[in-house]
Amino acid sequence: MIELLIRTLCDNPPPKAAEGTYLFGQTIDNQQSVFETGIELLQQGLTKKLLISGAGIISGYPGLAAWQQDLVALGIDAADIIAIEPLTDTILHTLIEAESLVRYLKTNNWKTVMLVSAPFHQLRCFMTVVSVALREMPELQIYNRVGTTLPWHETVTHSQGTLHLKRSDFIESELRRIDTYQQKGDLAKTQAVFNYLLQRDQRQIG
Repeated sequence: MIELLIRTLCDNPPPKAAEGTYLFGQTIDNQQSVFETGIELLQQGLTKKLLISGAGIISGYPGLAAWQQDLVALGIDAADIIAIEPLTDTILHTLIEAESLVRYLKTNNWKTVMLVSAPFHQLRCFMTVVSVALREMPELQIYNRVGTTLPWHETVTHSQGTLHLKRSDFIESELRRIDTYQQKGDLAKTQAVFNYLLQRDQRQIG
């Protein structure tokens, strides 16, 4: 797990610009983290599009309209933002975002995607998207680019707006969630995710 964590947080970039970069939904407290990194990737030509959830205001997520408006205000062309429609409108969480994303990528025959989330959330996001891809689109090339680091000591809202902790405390919370969801079968085992990462890099070399 430690090796997977380090490889995830310090991932190599794809060999050429990713077809899209998905910004995982965050609360207002943490959205700056993914905005800054997503904008940087687009401006540097490392991704062709930014993908965001098409959900409305739900589960702590400010909603598609708010995120589109904020990103455009930060200098992003609206044409470079793609909304990913969620599979349900009753709740929004990491697994729903992952399943909605992979379904979109498969439907549109995209080959590569980068994931951006707040640093404490990045590992679970990667593991979740890989878990879905292993079932539905194992050829998908998934890469990580961690959101910018915001002050660790600040108390913020996360997890569908239900948890209020210091950002530093969310690290342990996320690791517990990974263990819980692996036991439930929602997440692939750590070794399976690590093997995916090795195979992805091997295909890149080949």
